[in-house]
Amino acid sequence: MRADALPSATNVDTARRNGVVWTAFIDEYELALRSVECDYPVLDPDSTEFKEDVMLGVYEAMKGLVKQGTPPALAVRLAAVQRFGN
Repeated sequence: MRADALPSATNVDTARRNGVVWTAFIDEYELALRSVECDYPVLDPDSTEFKEDVMLGVYEAMKGLVKQGTPPALAVRLAAVQRFGN
């Protein structure tokens, strides 16, 4: 779910893709992702608890939220909360 590996994440802000907005978008998403991976180690590929099938489920939920217009940083948090219920 890292930003550089998510084509859908990079397409979200294409219309406003100037240096400042794009950098802020990536930084905000990366911070949200790090927070989610810390809270849910099964989503962190660097963790011994990592479970790819769980991560892929959260990723698909996140992509659906982004398609509905949710900013990626919020979408990754919401998808994780939906999956884990807290």
